[in-house]
Amino acid sequence: MNRIISLIATILLTHNTFAAEFRTDRTWYLAGEQMTVSVTDQDALIAYAELCDTQGLAAGTTISIHNHKGTGTIELPANLHSGYYALSVYTRHSAQVSNQLVAIINPLHKSKDDDIEWLSSDSSWVDANGTAKMINKKGTDTRETEGHIIRARINNTYNGRTFNGEQIRPSLSIVGKQIHYFEGKMENDSTAVFYTYGIHGKQPLVLSAASLTGMSLPIEMISPFATLLPKELPHLVFHYKRSEVEERSLAMQRHQIAIAPAKRELQLGDYSDETAEDGVPMDYDPTVFGNLPDMTYDLDEYRQFLTIKEVLIEYVQCVRSKKSNGVTQLFVRKEDDQYNNYWPATVLIDGMPVIDIDRLLKYDARRIHYINIYGDMYTFGNGVNNGILSFITRSGRLTNYPTEPNTQYLVYEFPQ
Repeated sequence: MNRIISLIATILLTHNTFAAEFRTDRTWYLAGEQMTVSVTDQDALIAYAELCDTQGLAAGTTISIHNHKGTGTIELPANLHSGYYALSVYTRHSAQVSNQLVAIINPLHKSKDDDIEWLSSDSSWVDANGTAKMINKKGTDTRETEGHIIRARINNTYNGRTFNGEQIRPSLSIVGKQIHYFEGKMENDSTAVFYTYGIHGKQPLVLSAASLTGMSLPIEMISPFATLLPKELPHLVFHYKRSEVEERSLAMQRHQIAIAPAKRELQLGDYSDETAEDGVPMDYDPTVFGNLPDMTYDLDEYRQFLTIKEVLIEYVQCVRSKKSNGVTQLFVRKEDDQYNNYWPATVLIDGMPVIDIDRLLKYDARRIHYINIYGDMYTFGNGVNNGILSFITRSGRLTNYPTEPNTQYLVYEFPQ
């Protein structure tokens, strides 16, 4: 029996020694073009592809793998310097890394970091002069068996108080008209891990953390990439055909115009970023939990009031507010049930958890389209929630909603 167990362990260890295989769609790229990476791996659901020079991470993407194969794209920044880069592909749970050299040419901008020699030719191709020293091993992490794992760093010492992991409630939510809300697990006193699933592509995302007393704590996402910097890269010799480079350059510029960030399109509350990319919120779907809300209010069918507080007082049933140690909390119930005064409801607006209830109660009710009440007990990760009170705005973008302090808002690219 022991020999059988040892044999199985040996097979598993041997299986995990194989690195993911991959290929790119071109042998060289212009800065600003799109790179397609095709990955083959026998035992992973998600792979990571990152492009680095010796100074840092230039770009990357996460790739979903189905039936051992997956394809992802990397949008190469238009300001990359000319030269060789290391493209590395790996999975979280394996120490093995596959990599190859990728030539990037930027014909529109010169940089002090350029490492390229231009030679006119009848066709375009690249050559390497020198040696490459790339990283082919890394540390291992938790296997992603159901979906993408995201980590965040929390400042657990704030306003003169220090909180341990058991006193912190981290959360991750997708902004939109659907509810995609994940409560994190504290790995230690300052690191939270989120096990997400069912989310793909670019999504507007909110990270927040609160103490059990309702204090908002600073939180920031940890990069999902290992950032495997090559120790040395060769000199790039570019044999170029002028007409081919010009044609590719014009196509690249048209591509850049087509994907240009829609500035200020992602209006997350008062948060505005000149470089913010457009994150399209998901369409309204009240059945995200597999069942309809116990009660739904379409505010177009009721008299308009100026604040949410007035709306809750005037005609929304099965919701009550209560102060505990000076902090306002909201409680919900089913129509024929009693209130559970010990467990407040989870309150969301466009999928984002609301920490400061008083701020929500002052929000312009004319921007709200739906109020949904889910009266059952729900579990998101480690937390137990006595019902959910969900406010859906007309835009699904937290329009003009005051940002929660210490909360991180960003557009994040989930596995493609």
